[in-house]
Order: sequence, then structure tokens, then C-alpha cells
Amino acid sequence: MPKSFAFAALMGLAVVLGLVIAHLSPAPNDAEPLEWLDAPRPVGSFALASAEGTFDQQTLAGRWSIVLFGFVQCPDICPTSMSQLAALGRGLADLPVRDVLLVFVSVDPGRDSVVDVERYARFFGPSIMGVTGEPAQLERFATDLGVRFGVSADEDDYSVAHSLTFSVIDPQGRLRGRFRPGFDVPRLAARLAAEVSQT
Repeated sequence: MPKSFAFAALMGLAVVLGLVIAHLSPAPNDAEPLEWLDAPRPVGSFALASAEGTFDQQTLAGRWSIVLFGFVQCPDICPTSMSQLAALGRGLADLPVRDVLLVFVSVDPGRDSVVDVERYARFFGPSIMGVTGEPAQLERFATDLGVRFGVSADEDDYSVAHSLTFSVIDPQGRLRGRFRPGFDVPRLAARLAAEVSQT
């Protein structure tokens, strides 16, 4: 089977699963969706790769960013979260908010090439950037965002685990907030817009 056809089939299945799970999942929680940190946490130096070049602190500087960790072959949770990220991006675009960078970071560089990650991210939304890199650099970036992940590359039991959290980084390159999937898009977009406009 050609690689391009297999990739398209995988993406189609991922989107269908994501939409089904989103439809069957409970209604969004009425609790406050966004945890805004009282003391912003600096993000240390790191260097990852995207189809556009190096992704590092300079990429984050000067604009707000929302980062989600996952992996391309994730069967259900990642597609659902990516669909929500894309919807949030559209919601923010309808509000008076300056450009917000949306980033998907694959924690599985052994199987996910830069090209694969970029195609995966753009499949959900043309404004989502796909990023991956060396394990040590991924670990450094994830740790500064309070995200954990692990990859067991055993041929008989290849598994990937990761925190399911959206991280909000401010224009100074600091972790400012986080939220989890299952949010109400208009409500969270409005809250983010309000916070961004105050800084």
C-alpha cells in the first residue's frame, strides 16, 4: 500500500474516531476550564524541529502559544484533542486576539518524522504547527511545561503515554496557564481573549 494512501486512510480514521468520541463524551465541565498560574514559569532553552525549521524559544517569542503533546499513531485521545485545538483556534480567530500559535508536539520521534507530524497537524487545522525532535530536547521542553511522557519501544509492546494537557505560553516564553480537553470552545476562547488583552 503506498505510504500516502496509508497516511490518508489513517488520518481519515483518526478524524472519524475523534468526532465520534467527542460526540459520545460527556458535556463540557462547568468548572473553570483555564488554570491561570499566579507565578509564570520560565521555559528553558530547547531546540526541536518543524517543517518550517527550528522550533525554539525564538519561535515562541512575541506571541501567545498553545501547545499540545501527543503522537501521530494515537488511536483516539489525540485526534479528539486535536479537533478541539483546531476549534479553539477558529474561536480565537473570531475574537479580537492577535495571532496565537497552535503547536502539536509528537513525543514519538522514533516513528513520527517531521514531515509526518506536520501533515498530521495540518490535517486538523491549517494553522497548527507540527513539531518533534530528539528525546532529550522533548523531555526538556515537556518538563518545563509540567508535561510527562514515556515511550516503550519494545517491538512486542510498543507503547506511548503522555499527559493530556494544553499549555499556554505567553509572549515572554513563560508558561502562563493550562487546561484539559472537554472544554466549551466559546467560553474558553473568551476567557483566553480576556486574559491576553490584559497583558
